[in-house]
Parts: sequence; C-alpha cells; structure tokens
Amino acid sequence: MRKWIVLISLLCAACGAGPRLSVGFVDPLIKVFPDSAIERGAAASVVPRNGHASLQIAVRSMRRIAGLQVTVKSRLPAQVRHVGYVPVGSNPAGTPEDEVIRPAPALYPDPLLEDFPFELPARQTTSIWITVHAPADTAPGQYPGEVEFADGGRVLKRVSFQVRVMPAVVPARQTLQVTNWFNLDAEYLARHYPLVQHPERYWSLLEKIGRVMADHRQNVILTPVFNLVRPSLENGRLRYDFANFDRWVEVFEKAGLIGTIEGGHLLGRASGYQTAMVVPAYVAEPGRVEQKQLDPDDPRAEQFLHSFLGTLYAHLKEKGWAGRYIQHIHDEPHGREAAVYTRYAQIIRRNLPGIPTIDAVGLDQDIRFFADVCDIWVPVLGSFDQLFPVIRAHVDKGGQAWFYTCIGPQGRHLNRFIDYPLLKVRLLHWFNFRHNLTGFLHWGGNHWSPKPFLNVQPVINDNTTLLPAGDSAIVYPDPARNSILSSIRLETMREGIEDYELLAALARRNPAKASSLAQAAIPHVSDYVRDVAVFRDLERQLLEE
Repeated sequence: MRKWIVLISLLCAACGAGPRLSVGFVDPLIKVFPDSAIERGAAASVVPRNGHASLQIAVRSMRRIAGLQVTVKSRLPAQVRHVGYVPVGSNPAGTPEDEVIRPAPALYPDPLLEDFPFELPARQTTSIWITVHAPADTAPGQYPGEVEFADGGRVLKRVSFQVRVMPAVVPARQTLQVTNWFNLDAEYLARHYPLVQHPERYWSLLEKIGRVMADHRQNVILTPVFNLVRPSLENGRLRYDFANFDRWVEVFEKAGLIGTIEGGHLLGRASGYQTAMVVPAYVAEPGRVEQKQLDPDDPRAEQFLHSFLGTLYAHLKEKGWAGRYIQHIHDEPHGREAAVYTRYAQIIRRNLPGIPTIDAVGLDQDIRFFADVCDIWVPVLGSFDQLFPVIRAHVDKGGQAWFYTCIGPQGRHLNRFIDYPLLKVRLLHWFNFRHNLTGFLHWGGNHWSPKPFLNVQPVINDNTTLLPAGDSAIVYPDPARNSILSSIRLETMREGIEDYELLAALARRNPAKASSLAQAAIPHVSDYVRDVAVFRDLERQLLEE
C-alpha cells in the first residue's frame, strides 16, 4: 500500500443502549446525500504545512437522535461542523446530465453548520466535516486524532484517524488574486441581520466576514468607494469625506483580507444588461448635494469624475494605499458601449496615474476597444477557449489576466454550482496555473435570496434570469454569531488555492514537473480529470515534489 495513504480506522466503543449510529469516512470531494449508504473503509488525508485538509464522515441512524454531539481531539488545529442540505430545483440548462451529480429537484449538501448538538433524523445520512490545519512550523509526520459521537452525554461511538503532514509548505505570501463580490451595503445586510438598532454591529459584521474570507484565502475586496465617501458643499464646491472609506479598508486590513483594494465600478447602467449606460455622480445644487445617474454625454459626468478621482488619488497616496489599489470602470462592457467605455477609461487613467484598471469581459466579443484601456483583463471562462494567444499578447505587453465565472460557463467547463461535483471546484485554480492566469473573480459572494437556506436559485435581471444553484453565494448568513457560515464549496476552493501556490512554488524549482501535473489535471480548457482517485494521485505527486 502506498505510504502516503492515511488509514482511518473505526474504533467503535461499546456504549450501552441507545440509538445505533453507523459511520463511515468518505473522501471530502464526494458529496453525501440524505439517501447515501454508509460505506466503511480506508480514507486518505494528507496536508501541506501552512495548508488545510478536510475529512468527511457520513453518519446515519435508524432512530432519530435529538441531540448529536460531535467532538474532535487532535494534535493539529481542527474544526468540526455538520453539512446541511439545500433544495436545488433545476440543473443548469446548458449542462449535460453526466456533468451534474444527480438530477434536480433534489436536496444537495452545501452549508457547513456550526450548531452542536444537532438533530439527526431517522434514516437520513448526514456528513460531519472536519477541517484540519497544519501551521507552517508543524513537524512532518503522522498525527492521530479521535472523533467522539454522543447523545445527551452518552457516547455512541468513537472513531480514530491519522493525518499525514507533508514536508511541503504553502508559501506564506499568496500570489493568486481571489475576489468574491460581496454586497456589504448596510441596508441589504439588515435583511438578514439585526443591525437597525445596533449600528456598530455592522462594522463588527464586516470584520467577521473579512476574517472568514481571509481564512479561506480571499485577498481582494470589492470596495464601493463611490458609496463610502460623504460629499458636502464648501463655498459652492464639492468636498469629499473619506472617513467611511478609511474605516472600511482598516476593518478588512485588521481581518487579514486586504490584500488588494478593488475599487467598485464608476460607470453603470440604467437597469439591466442591455439598457443605457449611466455615470453615478454627486452634483452640486444650490445649497445641497444630490446623487444622480447622469447620461455619459452630460458634461457634469466628466466634471464629477475629474473632481472625485483627483481627490481619491491624493487620499490613496496620503494613506499609502495607491500601490495596492485597482479600479473598475464598467462591468462587462459590450457592443455599443465601446465608445463610452474608451472615453471614460482614458479619463479615469489620467486621474489615477499608475493605478491598474480592471474589468470583467467576454473575449468572444469584439474587444479591440478594451485592449488598450484596461490593464487587468478578467474574461469569463468559456469565452476564450481559442483565444489564449490574445491573452498572452496582453500579458507580454505588461498587463494581467484573471478569469471569472458568472451564470456560466455551463456545459463541460469548470464552475462551482451546488449540483456540480466538488472536483470541479477544486480544479478551478489548477486551471489558473495551467493557463498562466493570476486571479479569479466570482460575482456571487453573498447575494442571497430572502430565504438563503431554502432558495439557492434567485431570479435576477428584472425577473428574467433564473440563476444556477449556488451561483449567487458561496457562504450563508449566520445572524446568531453576527458572521457567515462556510460551505463545502468554499472549503474545497481554499484547498484549490493552496494547490495553485504549491504548483507555483514547484514551477520555480522544476517547471517541467509542475507543468506536467497541471496538464494531467486540465488537458484542455473544458476537459479535466473527473476521477477523484486519479486527482488524489496528482495531489500526492505535487506534495511529494
């Protein structure tokens, strides 16, 4: 048997009368459903230093257990949660049946719930999820642990495990740029959290969201700079107070999330994707300041941006933040928007010298207008299958290239929908390394429906677009703790980010080996390893190299 495999043996304690609990370890890249059978057997768990690994234990009882308590004893830092189920009403329309785990409608595992003890219904399989962290200074070797299951103080079962800590170290400095767009507007968050009577809870909530996402290796935060400043009139001229902007940055710095300050879009649309472009602006009226959506040809729009951006730039320089600030212009520019985009991009660049501009775009469109006025290209996956030479030419000229997912791609491409295999999520950042892309963007960090645990498919674009399951959020609200809950997708994505950093570190020593591993995992833009056992062998090779 290969030495890297860690056997997790089930050591059942004879615990007297009570519900009979069946348990079995399952590879955490395999999703467990309410009707999944319990399979007892060996499991593998390896972890790099300064990295994370997951263990998953499927549990089932013929009788209801009112309060199942699960505790973990481990020499390594370990967090235990249980996996909740959410209803998925439909699979992505453009995806073949063999690309989803099972057809909808069905209950799918996703949120990681932190309440213990919890009710285990009779004849329903549930997963216990254990996240193990190996600090950078951990000595390589085998580390034992034990999981105890109890009901009302009565021990039902104990299982033991071992985790092998590898000599490999995830580099301390993360090079991959990762952003999930969060709606952190106070009015929006108040729909899910009791913030109205407790204004300071808002800033505490932001810090806790930041901590969770920083712990999962997000290092870029979308910052609505236009909404954070407070305009005022002074002798008939606009002045800007950056106190809230400063507090925002400092809160996320304290949480460990920044990183990169991702300035929010300065242009918008009147309504949906196909409607007219507008320029959000503060306008000085007699005795007051008004916020307006101006036509791009309104001279006040350019006047506002010259005033606002000049002040913003001076403030960034004063705070020492200019070197890690990037600026969005307009989301997904297309078609007739080209001329307006180009004109305003030039205005923004003149007022923010040296600040990189960044935007999402589809490379399957005519992007000649985009090429010379945007520094960081973020094309949507699925739009550049045959256009890697165009991306490489941009990078060779000094630009950057990330990629993003949003509603699509579907079909056989990678994505992180709830009804997709977790291996698709893990490989997103192998894809980054494979194609020399240096960042990842997803629009849906926390764009929840009114009932986030009951509806994971909100309808957007004026009620015309039903989103794929999980496209709008990768976390869940946790008002009881004034925080957010992770998901098995977010845990899996973190391990993929760590894979990217290990591949990048390997490439500095043995580029041929790093390249061969990435090509084996991602042979083509829409072709990837689909067998978990095959992926685990690639993971082993990466860690051993």
